[in-house]
Amino acid sequence: MDDTLLQAYFEGVTTDEQSRMVTEWLDQDEVNLIHYQRLCRIYEISLWNEGLPQESGSGKKKRLWPKILQHTIQVAAIFTLGFFFSQYFFMQEEEIKMQKVEVPPGQNSLVTLADGSKVWLNAGSTLHFPTRFSNRERLVTLNGEGFFEVRANKEKPFIVSASGYRVKALGTSFNVYAYKQSDEFETALLTGKVEIATPNSEHSLTLSPNNKAILEKGSLKTQPIENIDYFLWREGIICFNEPLSGVLKKLELYFNVTIEVNNKLVRQNEHCCVGKFRTRDGLEHILKVLQLTNHFTYQKDDVNNRVTIN
Repeated sequence: MDDTLLQAYFEGVTTDEQSRMVTEWLDQDEVNLIHYQRLCRIYEISLWNEGLPQESGSGKKKRLWPKILQHTIQVAAIFTLGFFFSQYFFMQEEEIKMQKVEVPPGQNSLVTLADGSKVWLNAGSTLHFPTRFSNRERLVTLNGEGFFEVRANKEKPFIVSASGYRVKALGTSFNVYAYKQSDEFETALLTGKVEIATPNSEHSLTLSPNNKAILEKGSLKTQPIENIDYFLWREGIICFNEPLSGVLKKLELYFNVTIEVNNKLVRQNEHCCVGKFRTRDGLEHILKVLQLTNHFTYQKDDVNNRVTIN
């Protein structure tokens, strides 16, 4: 990055395109940020200097950047050198600690990671992530369901480890469904590109936008995303478009409850169950609506955290 462009950025005279170039450059590497902070300090110190020469006859100030550096370099060099090394050693010595976010049943949560990437977590999900990422990759571990909006960084791929799979992305938005309590795994891609590596790392699958990878008979299969409304769960809206048996399995995960189905007709019902529900309305509200069209009764055992459908 040209220091002259950074100086123009400090002065607030860059175009929108130049400003975008600067912010993208800052996001690329921590070293860029350190260099930016160092020059910013030089610029701030330069504003304290008084009595710098002006153009004769014009009434306007000269372009002072070269002279500013000349007047302030002796003071600024010592300051910025110390700042650079203190920042460098602080980053090297700072211990990388793991953090964990657990989302209670019937709720969802938004997490912003150290690189600015955002993760929405669905009910009953857990995310493990570091306080800062290493120099080679940005690795997080998911149990449950998460929607990821990843900041682009070609030098540091973003990797989600879930149910033994590794979902690798550079800059993209995608959804991962991988509850340990379930035998299902699914990754849906909305924008960008992701690469999914299988647990044995012998095979990988690359997704294109508006497609998803699902686990079917032990292998990943690709198919189009049928219903974009499904991802409204980030806003607290549960959308179903599947057989009732699949709906009940998801309700078990979302509300951390055991649902026992004694009704044979419910177990054998393969017709799609379509509907939208607000998570905050709770499990019982959803069950009461579902029973109107699927003709079942249910009993709720709060002591054993169980729902029995008859």
